[in-house]
Amino acid sequence: MEIHLIFVSLVLGKTIADDECLSCGWNSDVHCGKVADGSCVFTALNRCQVERIGCRREAKKLKPFTEIVKGRCPKDIKQCAKL
Repeated sequence: MEIHLIFVSLVLGKTIADDECLSCGWNSDVHCGKVADGSCVFTALNRCQVERIGCRREAKKLKPFTEIVKGRCPKDIKQCAKL
């Protein structure tokens, strides 16, 4: 059992250390991230979470969010994948 906990701790620690994007709290203040060319939008629980997904998009060489606004994203625009 101890070996499993140590292994999980090491793997989780390595995964978190590799993530350069900030971590966020769970406060509810819904925001929308928009990609400049209008190809997709992303709704998240708060601004920090939109910024985090934007950071991950940039790390994967995807188009970043160029605008973050308070409120839900329009439903008639394609939703960006959650990374």
